[in-house]
This record gives sequence, structure tokens and C-alpha cells, in this order.
Amino acid sequence: MARYKEGVWVIGDVHGEYEKLTKLLKKLPSDATVCFVGDVVDKGAKSAKVIDLIIEKEYLCVLGNHEIMMLSCSYEEDKEHQTWLACGGEETLCSYKNRTIPHAHYKWLSLLPYFHCFKIDDKTLPLVVSHSYIHKVWVDAKHKYTPKEAKDILWKKMKKPEDFDPKKEKKNGIFNIFGHTPVPSPVISDYWAMIDTGATYTKKKDFGKLTALHYPSMKIVQS
Repeated sequence: MARYKEGVWVIGDVHGEYEKLTKLLKKLPSDATVCFVGDVVDKGAKSAKVIDLIIEKEYLCVLGNHEIMMLSCSYEEDKEHQTWLACGGEETLCSYKNRTIPHAHYKWLSLLPYFHCFKIDDKTLPLVVSHSYIHKVWVDAKHKYTPKEAKDILWKKMKKPEDFDPKKEKKNGIFNIFGHTPVPSPVISDYWAMIDTGATYTKKKDFGKLTALHYPSMKIVQS
């Protein structure tokens, strides 16, 4: 496992908010290691440009439920096509010329992993970036999750204390940064952090910001 002595900047759910993303990136070190928690697409107006930027800069990203929907529901003949459109896919299609998603973007989507694991140093817990909370299903950094096993990682909303598993968190020996569940401000515990601050929810009070969290310093930067 490669070491990341300068730490990692983890960015929450972008949801097509290209301007907020570029503004946020300008606040980070130019040589920062950047990893996205997924859901970089849908809802916002510029998903195509967000993907182009991530590919161009070779940033890391994990699979989110909206990437899954885009990958499997973006053709009109797909069974859940209308569902995807209603969940923000319409805005995504409109961000592409002639509403046509290029092969390069489909390829990028298809290669996204369920998680990225980073080793910082011997004194710091390894960082695991996933779309939603991974502790309940965590095995180890080499485990290959099946789609069924990964359901919680992609779809589970973390809204109640009982959704978390403190005993498993301590046993796992990792620090998990994730998004998926919008919160007014980042929530940080001993073994995890939630950083989806609802970048696309500009009409909701206390939301509308895009957040980057640095691990292990826990420095927060927002746009």
C-alpha cells in the first residue's frame, strides 16, 4: 500500500456543481492528493465538466449511487431510465452536447472502485474513502465486494445513531470518510467523518456548500 505522507484531501458529493468545485480546488495545495466520495454527477448543471476535470487532473474517486444510476440507466431503453432522470439525470444529460455521453465517460464510470484506501504513516489509522459508511461491511483493503455486499456502501443513509456500529469501528482499525447523507456541516468522530454538506441544495437552509476534509489533520475547506 502506497504511503501518503502529506495526507489526503477528500471532497464531498459534488453533484454537478462545477463552479463550486473549481473554487474549492483553488483553495487546496496545487500538489494535493485529492479523492472524491462519489456522487460527482446529477442534480447540478455541469456534470460533464466535473467528470472532464477529474479525468484531466487524474484525481481519485470512488463509486457513488448516482454513478451507478448514470452507468446503468442513461439509455432510454434502460428499465430505470425515467427514475434516473427524476433523480438528477436530466440535468446530467443536458450537460452533454446532443445529450450524448461519450465512451470515455462511460469507461471512467465503469472503473470506479467501491473504496480507496490510503496509508499515511505508522501512527495514523489508514484512511478509507467510500460513498457511504463502510464500517459495518468492512473486511480489509484487499476484499473484493460483490454488488450485493456493497449495497450499504452505495445506498445506506446514516441518519440515526443505530445506523453506526462503534464496536466494529474500533475493531476495523481504519478511519472512514464518506458522503451520501447531507449534513449542514461535517460530522467527525474517532473513526469516521461525514462530509456531504449538500452542495447542490442551494435553497435549503444551512446547506449549499461543497466541503473538502484533509486527513489526518482534519482541516476543513469549503466553497
